[in-house]
Amino acid sequence: MKRSLYLGQFSKIKVFVHWTFLILIAYIVLVGLSSGQNAAQIGWHILFILTIFLCVVLHEFGHALVGRRFGFRTKDIVLLPIGGVARFEKLPENPKQEFLVSIAGPAVNFVIATIIYFAAQLSIHSVLSLDMTSVNAANFVILLWVVNLSLGFFNLIPAFPMDGGRIFRSILAMFQPREKATKIAVAVGQVLAVGFIVWGLYYNPFLIVIGAFIILAGSAESSMVHSQIWLEGYTAKDIVMHDFATMSGDTTLGDAAKNILNSQSTHFVVTDRGRIVGNINRNQIIKAITTHEEGTTLFEIMEPSTDSISSDTALKELLLNPVLKGGALIPVIEDGDILGVLNMENILEFVAIRESKSNKRLRKSTT
Repeated sequence: MKRSLYLGQFSKIKVFVHWTFLILIAYIVLVGLSSGQNAAQIGWHILFILTIFLCVVLHEFGHALVGRRFGFRTKDIVLLPIGGVARFEKLPENPKQEFLVSIAGPAVNFVIATIIYFAAQLSIHSVLSLDMTSVNAANFVILLWVVNLSLGFFNLIPAFPMDGGRIFRSILAMFQPREKATKIAVAVGQVLAVGFIVWGLYYNPFLIVIGAFIILAGSAESSMVHSQIWLEGYTAKDIVMHDFATMSGDTTLGDAAKNILNSQSTHFVVTDRGRIVGNINRNQIIKAITTHEEGTTLFEIMEPSTDSISSDTALKELLLNPVLKGGALIPVIEDGDILGVLNMENILEFVAIRESKSNKRLRKSTT
């Protein structure tokens, strides 16, 4: 994954940490220095944050491994300053499966908290007398117990698309259509998100980031579920583009610039002796002009095409395809031959056309 550091893998699931995680570590160091903490005290705080994120990784593996039992493969797990994300290649639509996959993450935090409670032989007195002003050897374990309980309960808040929001959506979807359930869950989540932002303005700026994430991510998933409804029953073969713009891989940057001036196309398939070997778009060509010589060939600056789509792939599954979301054209294969190409723009145009036709029929039926 771009802009992320690979940490390793477990059960064939890769774990990455996004570069913005360094901002969190830098923030801890700066706060520590400004408050007069010494190196040892700052070290305890950094160790505590790293341990919390180990618990976050376990939380995400809870989602991933339960999802695998239902046949949903996790591409990877990415750690961000605001938490972790298990990126599924396909999300469960069955309400019961979504419920179990969603609740698995918080359940892991509650299990960790239970293990800590009994292993450390915690008592009510030790918890009530806890000093939370700083992290040190004396309170490290108790604070870790508190954090895991907090993570478990916080993730149960019905703010879609957090775990609690997905649990809420799955329960609603047991009694009504998934799209309607999603709209309700998103609406509730956005109300709570506004509350997070207001609360964050007075108490904790971190909540502002979470609130903004909930609003943006909730709207994006609501839009995706809406699109899935219109794509139901259709496959890649139904909208494959047979007519698409191509350039040979040995085309120089200078000639490519002339080609885009003589064409309305914004995306091009790069070929080599009749085979599709890569993608390039208008913006990439223009950007390359400022950094490369005109004699540079497209082979040197294109995005290699290593993915392909089977012609019978359900269109609604392709909405989550990371390569398509990046704007690339991907070959559609049928019986070993290239049938054409497909990109996300084409899928969304198909949704818009189907929705427009439906609205037209609805208007005619009401007049």
